[in-house]
Amino acid sequence: MPIYIVIGVFPLFSCSGGDSSSPVAPKEPEKLPFLELGSFPYEERMVLPDEVMRWKDREVVVTGFMNPMNQTRDIGQFLLVKDRASCCFGKLPQMNHFIDMTLREGEVIHYTKEPVTIKGTLQIGEIWEEDWLVAVYRMEDGVVVR
Repeated sequence: MPIYIVIGVFPLFSCSGGDSSSPVAPKEPEKLPFLELGSFPYEERMVLPDEVMRWKDREVVVTGFMNPMNQTRDIGQFLLVKDRASCCFGKLPQMNHFIDMTLREGEVIHYTKEPVTIKGTLQIGEIWEEDWLVAVYRMEDGVVVR
């Protein structure tokens, strides 16, 4: 018959509830309703509505359609638009109807006609390149969720 010796007692869990050293689950990104970004008539240099600015610098997940601009495979940068009418063969989207999307380094996607969902930190504010307004919304660390 084997003999077992217990050397120490290890708690399996803590019931203190207020222990600040216990691990905290990471906060889930919020689902960004794309329609909210374009819910107002946009004009250059305007003050953006509070309901839009509340998303600034937040980690979000957003679903839209790809406008790849110049290639169809191994895409790392594209416009994420709210609907297919603003995609490749439709009209040019309004400035507040797209997100200038750059995927995280090493991440690429092939063009698809299906909706894509991207996770990342949303930057809000007019982005100018010299005298050209190029975007109002940008995400530079995007990760493809689906």
